[in-house]
Amino acid sequence: MSVALDVPVAIENGTLGRLVVARLKPNQDLTESIEALCAEHAIARAIVRGAVGSLIDARLAFRSGDGWREQLVSGPGVEILNVFGEVDARPDADNGVPMLHGMVADTEGRMFAGRFVRGGNLSFITIEVTLQEWLPA
Repeated sequence: MSVALDVPVAIENGTLGRLVVARLKPNQDLTESIEALCAEHAIARAIVRGAVGSLIDARLAFRSGDGWREQLVSGPGVEILNVFGEVDARPDADNGVPMLHGMVADTEGRMFAGRFVRGGNLSFITIEVTLQEWLPA
């Protein structure tokens, strides 16, 4: 039995390179900080392995019909449950902005998922983030 996908799938060979583990300080944006870490360590492409910590508020985007909607999760003290994604800062990349997705929980324990909106997810106390360089073949 074969399954047809409606979206294109790209398979790329490569290897994993350097590992970067960093702590984000209060009021640093999750997405912007990951961009800065990649630039600081001259990493053109990276896989975001995860992050733990808390946000002041969370701003998440999600697909709705033909477009995107945003949701604000109010804090302070929104807990990060999961973060994953990738960074492609090559000059020929679409936009160079990390595509970070994940889940958060508000102060009442309700869970929300989506894409982290650049500039809308400031660290509350600290966030520990792990990135790994991707080296295409």
